[in-house]
Amino acid sequence: MDNDKFEFGQVKISDDVVIIIAGIAASQVKGVNTTRTGVADGITNLFSKNNYAKGIKVEINEDTVVLDIFINVEYGYRINQVAKEVQLAIKKEIETMTDLQVAAVNVHVLNIVQDKEKDKDRDKEKEPVDIALE
Repeated sequence: MDNDKFEFGQVKISDDVVIIIAGIAASQVKGVNTTRTGVADGITNLFSKNNYAKGIKVEINEDTVVLDIFINVEYGYRINQVAKEVQLAIKKEIETMTDLQVAAVNVHVLNIVQDKEKDKDRDKEKEPVDIALE
């Protein structure tokens, strides 16, 4: 994909770069719990610091981007508001960082995550601590 032509050549931006930018932007929106690639696949693919690309599909034509993102929303947040904030955050970050124009950000809400599920996920991430009893 040709993005810009400079005096010494051209700049090409990978789809993966756009996906990572979108993943980081979505992760910073309050109420977004995880992104998923699909319902069955999503059970094991949690949204983690090292894997922002899960649950995001991108299509780049010329200088425009159409993006689909699959998320879970935390219980208690307004789904429409979270989706709108995800759209705005992703659009802003992609356009600022790449100079590509975002034509659409399609947000797919797959699930609502309750506090109990979040606590289970946090417990899995904690490492066991050895306590010496005297």
